[in-house]
Amino acid sequence: MTLKYYDTIITDWREDKIMSKNIYHYCSLETFSQIVKNKTIRLSDLNKTNDYMEKKWGKDLLYGVLCDELKRNGIDMNLKEDYWYSDNAHNHMEQLENEIKLFLKHQTLIVCFSKESDMLSQWRAYGDDGKGVSIGFDVSMLKRALKGEKHLFIGDVIYRKDKQIDALRKGLFTPAFTYMWGMFEAEQVRCSDVYDEYFINEFDCFCEVLDRDAEKVFSFMKNPAFREEKEVRIIYNTGIDDEMEDNCFLELACQEKMIGTSNKMKLHPIQYAIRDDKLIAHADLSFEKMIKDGIITEITLGPKAKVSMDDVYKYLLVNGIYGVDVKESQASYR
Repeated sequence: MTLKYYDTIITDWREDKIMSKNIYHYCSLETFSQIVKNKTIRLSDLNKTNDYMEKKWGKDLLYGVLCDELKRNGIDMNLKEDYWYSDNAHNHMEQLENEIKLFLKHQTLIVCFSKESDMLSQWRAYGDDGKGVSIGFDVSMLKRALKGEKHLFIGDVIYRKDKQIDALRKGLFTPAFTYMWGMFEAEQVRCSDVYDEYFINEFDCFCEVLDRDAEKVFSFMKNPAFREEKEVRIIYNTGIDDEMEDNCFLELACQEKMIGTSNKMKLHPIQYAIRDDKLIAHADLSFEKMIKDGIITEITLGPKAKVSMDDVYKYLLVNGIYGVDVKESQASYR
């Protein structure tokens, strides 16, 4: 495809962001036991986390970034001019906001890691107040296992505003403008032969493309107040939304499938668990085929852990996990 208005095509805006060799999942001793026995990590509903702005953070940046991208592409368009789309959208920006509202209804499951193995704030929040463990995973193995997968992604959480703007531009608007120009070139019969006019008339189509890509961009953005977590996450775009018919929901929720081009991981069907008086959707991701490759690299015992390093090491052995470095936290937290 020839691009008239874009000088580059960016295929993966998340590429090469994770610089750590290992990433660490903080959890209770009970959860650690389940991970080791079942050889799975659990992806849970993003909308049920402790940050009520999940998936919404960065939405306020949309208007400014889109205006800049319109200028960059040479399109003269007033996003707030009167333009009827529906009873709920009387200008272009309202149409875009309606599409974003649809995206927010999509079900996204995630599992969270940190780049740090022994961080006090992580022990307090996620490691059973220091009584749990952090499990080190080889990040390059995870990336290889997820390569080629269209619905699961791994990447750094983005905290800085300038980086969030860059992610919106590269991950959201570049594919949408690329699609629109390709559609303009391909259509034999079109509403206008002037690209500006064509773009404005087909702006609802542009919004649909944004909606398609929004989940994998906004799910990696977070309030800068959480930056010390140094979070890396795996997200699963389930394709499920609140308005889906029962048979479509069951078809998506009940599927079990091998993941990526290497088929090293398996995604189990969606289930529900009770937590904090809520029903939380989750799906378990099996890494059993990667155990012999050394997917688990180290275990750090929390500063208030009552279990011994020797017990943890032997527990790993009887569950078929060998050569893992087990150590104690250096945090002086009691």
